[in-house]
Amino acid sequence: MIKSILLICFVALGLTSVAQSLYITKDAKINFNSSTTVEDIVAESNQATTIIDIDKNVIKFSVLTTSFKFRRALMEEHFNENYIESPKFPKASFTGKIGSPIDWKNEKTVSVDVTGSLTMHGVNKEITFKANITPGKSKISASSEIVVTPESFNIQIPSAVRDKIAKEVTIKIEAVYAPYQQ
Repeated sequence: MIKSILLICFVALGLTSVAQSLYITKDAKINFNSSTTVEDIVAESNQATTIIDIDKNVIKFSVLTTSFKFRRALMEEHFNENYIESPKFPKASFTGKIGSPIDWKNEKTVSVDVTGSLTMHGVNKEITFKANITPGKSKISASSEIVVTPESFNIQIPSAVRDKIAKEVTIKIEAVYAPYQQ
């Protein structure tokens, strides 16, 4: 009986330490810019879920493609129906590793490389990008910028609008993480 109680206590302590290494947010901001001199194409979502495991230096995020809001409803409709094909590919996600160790107790911003797998429009690509991470006592802040091309993710741009959409799309991510609470 005592062995069973001790085993349960050790398992509970182990789960608690895992939870303490996880930081999460469900309202990270992701915006993208595909503007040209002909057309301003900017969209934003404040509904990205992202998590950092500070013990493993792993970062993950996921966003529903229909959560991106555009300045014009027609752009949003074209994005979801014709380009990203949201009914067929409802989310974009990333899983990666922070390339250098971070002193999570030091509250100074550090610039690190993050390498991992970005999945969008059903295509999975290995990418590396810079991220600025600021540890804190009760939160972690992070920001990054990723540049991708629609062709890399098999997103077809019709020739009629090719001059209106940038060849490279800039994706900016901003998140403030809080400790994961079970």
